[in-house]
Amino acid sequence: MAYAAITCLMRTIHQSMELTGFDLQPYYKTLNSLRAILEKPCKATDDLEETTSLEAEITDIAYTTEDMVDSESRNVLLAQNVEERSRSMWELFFLLEQALECMKQHIAAWDTMEDLKPQTYALSGVPEQAVERPENIMVGHETEFEMMLDVLARGESELEVVSVVGMGGIGKTTLARKLYNYPCIMSRFDICGEVTVSQEFCARNVLLFLLSSISGKTDESHEHQEDWKLADQLQKLLKGKRYFVVIDDIWTTGAWDNIRRCFPDCNNGSRILLTTRNVEVAEYASSGKPPYPMRLMNFEESWSLLYEKVFANDSFPPEFEWFGKQIALKCGGLPLAIVLIAGLLSNTDKTLNMWRSVAENVSSVVSTEVQCMKVLALSYHHLPSHLKPCFLYFAIFPEDKLISVDRLVELWVVEGFLKVEEMKSIEEVAEKYLKDLIDRSLISIGHSRFDGKIESCGIHDVVRELCLMKAQTMNIVNYLGVKGFLNPRAQSMQYSSKSRGRISIQGEEKLAVYHNSDAHSIIMFGRFHQFKLEFSFKQVRVLALSSVHRPFFPSGILHLLHLRYLALCLRPPVKYYFPSSLIDMIPPSISSLCYLQTFMLYRSSLESHLVTEEYPLILPSEILTMPQLRHLRLDWNYLWDYKPTEKSLVLKNLQRLYGLNPLHCTASLFRLLPNLKKLNVLGVREDFRSLKDRYDICYLYHLEELEFNLTILDTSELVRSVEIDPSGSMSFQNRRPFSFVRVVPLLVLPSPDAFPNLKILSYSGHFFFSWNDLSIVGKFPKLESLKLSNITFRDNEWEVAEEGFPQLKFLQLINIEIWYWIASCDHFPCLERLFLDNCRGLDSIPQNFADITTLALIDITRCPESVGNSAKQIQRDIQENYGGSVEVHIRHPL
Repeated sequence: MAYAAITCLMRTIHQSMELTGFDLQPYYKTLNSLRAILEKPCKATDDLEETTSLEAEITDIAYTTEDMVDSESRNVLLAQNVEERSRSMWELFFLLEQALECMKQHIAAWDTMEDLKPQTYALSGVPEQAVERPENIMVGHETEFEMMLDVLARGESELEVVSVVGMGGIGKTTLARKLYNYPCIMSRFDICGEVTVSQEFCARNVLLFLLSSISGKTDESHEHQEDWKLADQLQKLLKGKRYFVVIDDIWTTGAWDNIRRCFPDCNNGSRILLTTRNVEVAEYASSGKPPYPMRLMNFEESWSLLYEKVFANDSFPPEFEWFGKQIALKCGGLPLAIVLIAGLLSNTDKTLNMWRSVAENVSSVVSTEVQCMKVLALSYHHLPSHLKPCFLYFAIFPEDKLISVDRLVELWVVEGFLKVEEMKSIEEVAEKYLKDLIDRSLISIGHSRFDGKIESCGIHDVVRELCLMKAQTMNIVNYLGVKGFLNPRAQSMQYSSKSRGRISIQGEEKLAVYHNSDAHSIIMFGRFHQFKLEFSFKQVRVLALSSVHRPFFPSGILHLLHLRYLALCLRPPVKYYFPSSLIDMIPPSISSLCYLQTFMLYRSSLESHLVTEEYPLILPSEILTMPQLRHLRLDWNYLWDYKPTEKSLVLKNLQRLYGLNPLHCTASLFRLLPNLKKLNVLGVREDFRSLKDRYDICYLYHLEELEFNLTILDTSELVRSVEIDPSGSMSFQNRRPFSFVRVVPLLVLPSPDAFPNLKILSYSGHFFFSWNDLSIVGKFPKLESLKLSNITFRDNEWEVAEEGFPQLKFLQLINIEIWYWIASCDHFPCLERLFLDNCRGLDSIPQNFADITTLALIDITRCPESVGNSAKQIQRDIQENYGGSVEVHIRHPL
């Protein structure tokens, strides 16, 4: 994809400027202008499944140039003298001049071809209703149907636009037509009309279809009238009448703006029902009310629809029903998939082997249905250029697995295809793009945080098949795995040795046979006990190998000069930890990976036939000298001989740091992390006890999330912590986990002014608190979330200080010995969600919480029954006093 390739090149040039100090801004601006040409929407092609040869050539030039810029920039960085640096600088300038000149010629030719293309929209002629036929029976959604019926038939007298939003094939058109043809609707409205807009909007066609639908006949005189006369005629036809109009499958806000003036508001209860795949369009058109999100069918509804289509009109032996239920389950609640599968089953041999085969390959069977893929492909082809590579990237992830948004964002960032936006970090751009894909009904939300931030997401199996098809066509993702592990679509994606794409490994396979590859990314999923990888992928930028437990750091990684993302899991042999051989597990020369942006390092316990031993990672301080580092995730670790000074490198790009040992939480370190947004402090009890200066967590003025995690490791027989003497030398101390009978003192936090942007604070582990300490926490000006887990307090009564927690929205207490909780609504005026888990001594929730008007959820697990009763009473009081509703979830009461 030429757009993505040029964006990657621009990102690499930006990094080169940061590393070398050279002014490459003219080249950057030129590329930005060339990219703008590629951003123009394609008018059409005869075959949208393939990129043009010109676009492929532009892509190759951009990727080749990117690798060369990487290499020359690194040569500049490692130059031993002025002469070497000057030579590398001119080489860099020369290759950029050549590449841009060649690229200009190709893009000019491409732009000319685009201007000459005829407007033949083959795919846009297949709207969603081509599959959702009127005779299709709507099964399920009865509650939603009644609710929509109530909104349309009652409500205010003003004209109201009701929007229904959802992915292609989810049943929006079927729902709209059932409402349109319902007797209650037909009798209530004077005029009814419907029109399908489709992807390529044509105002004239919409007007003609509406006039024909309302009058019930085609007036040939309309064909010769100008557009404005058609609009005027439609408006006059509707004026003074109570009308109901269905506008199906609308794609853009511009299309709505173009026709909205045709619908007069006569204050007589007229209604417009609008269906779309795009949340932005739905919200824009709706009359101040949130759009109705069309949900996927549950299993019972899926089975009912399949039964109605296949079993109701034919007789089958009982054993077929079991396979039928399996098929219904694997359709993932998508009506379009169920209807297509039903058609297949109704017209094939009625043999168990045939039905078993369909049950095992539902998503790939659906993907062979041309009509289905065309309906879904409309959503892909309507994506702007900057979202297409983001969508296709989902092809690397395994089927039926939720995807961590943090991991997705980290991968998108290092891949380089995100477009930089002013006043936004690249991570914020990634989150915005993900939200755009969700709003366009291509990606679904898995789990969300209290503040609406998405924590995990997913992709429907049928949409994933579309994603795989497109990724295969463009050679973006290739799969390797044991036979039978992947679905047929993935197995058909053969590896190309010339591919600059990404390899997704989802089964044990030796990768060494592909040693000549120019693979861009190698990403492994699952757990691999044995896996051999030869590090001959010289152009690789993403290496995600945390699924393999390795005894040593692979030295071949140090030769991967272009690396941006590295994830490993180490299980060093015990001899690494003998006092006489205590050495770094990672060589200091890792700092030579000057482009590394994300580094994730996990450890694995050492197991023998006698004991399970817990050892930390001993890491070189050079890890904190990589200038491009943005995300650093470490397991329990100690940095070898780390003594930051005023001359130490400032890591201005570092956004997230997970696993920092409390021994290294010093002001001298935090001065080097001016833009850090997320910090996780991780250690064992001895690490926290050894902390001398308890006021060092400061200078982090941009910090938004702060976590303290005291790892217990109480499932292991032996824990080996490290002691660092004043000279900086290290030695291991053997400690039995259950010998830790004393809890750890609380890290005393500085003045709330030190954290002006802190939103989330979490303590997990046997820290020691006094309830008064929480009064300091409550003063953080922007604190919205507080999580306390396994904390020990001085006494069992929490009387909240007068200042309370004025901004807190989310409060979670897990395994806290609290008996009495004295608080009022004034202490938590903004609280939205309250989670209590295993608070076995708690008597009740303060009843005054019934006056917290923002409260939306109380979730109680493993607490006394009286706590659940108090939550139910709060729920009743809010309903009676304010007419509001609060969800109350109670699990495993004591």
